[in-house]
Amino acid sequence: MKIITDTGSDIFETEAKAMGVDLVPISANFADVIFDRNTEENFKAFYEKLRSEEQLPVSSQPSPAAFLEKYEAAEEAGEEVLVILISSKLSGTYNGAVLAKEMCGYEKIYIVDSLQASLSLRLLVEYAVKLKEEGKSAEEIAGILEEVKNRTYLTGVPSTLLYLKKGGRISPVVAAVGNVMGIKPVLLLRNGEIEGYSKARGMKAAKSGMQAFLKKGEVDSCMPVEFAHSNNPEMGEEFRKETMEAFSLTESSLHEVGMAIGTHIGPDALLMAFILKESMK
Repeated sequence: MKIITDTGSDIFETEAKAMGVDLVPISANFADVIFDRNTEENFKAFYEKLRSEEQLPVSSQPSPAAFLEKYEAAEEAGEEVLVILISSKLSGTYNGAVLAKEMCGYEKIYIVDSLQASLSLRLLVEYAVKLKEEGKSAEEIAGILEEVKNRTYLTGVPSTLLYLKKGGRISPVVAAVGNVMGIKPVLLLRNGEIEGYSKARGMKAAKSGMQAFLKKGEVDSCMPVEFAHSNNPEMGEEFRKETMEAFSLTESSLHEVGMAIGTHIGPDALLMAFILKESMK
């Protein structure tokens, strides 16, 4: 079985290779440089560029040809194909993968619109790898993911409102007032789209707002809670440790936020992904 995801999962190339996962690129395009690989060096250079540029980069989704090449290779090898992609409400990547399947005509291709991005997409890909190792087929795993994705959530807090302003998601006035007052929006990726869930005064209160999702006691204890930072590993590790201790979590890991989400939340942001026993109302 071949498992394919996109770089919007923020899985490093080295990690993907170890998991047996193929990556297709979603690139972040500045005027003079393109970032389209998930490496530690690329992530570091991306944030250095993001901090210094006035204009946000433009994202570019993979072409159907990028998927078609992998599909045809899998068909030739007699492999099933499981494709798990960034939310179709955030990118056209899913549509490209479906078009490539139609062009290929290979029946053993199963494509999942994860309705997730970054850390929460990683969660689903890692779960798919686990299910593959347990001997489940691509079709079985796709069916399981279709259910689990509706209980999977990503929450995050940007350090500054600057990048939300640059992206046109909030007005310059709101950004200016919010930064002066230390307002931190707690964001939630739900139903495939990013929404403002609540507002907090200061990062400490914002972190509590993220952790509130765990206080309800509804987290699926069979699944890990995962954490990520955007170009600030010390802050990310501090948040991971304090959350692990406060909520007696037994399994977690810390990762880096890549270009797809990092463009909009900027550096020094925190993310947390988790899976609930039941979907939020």
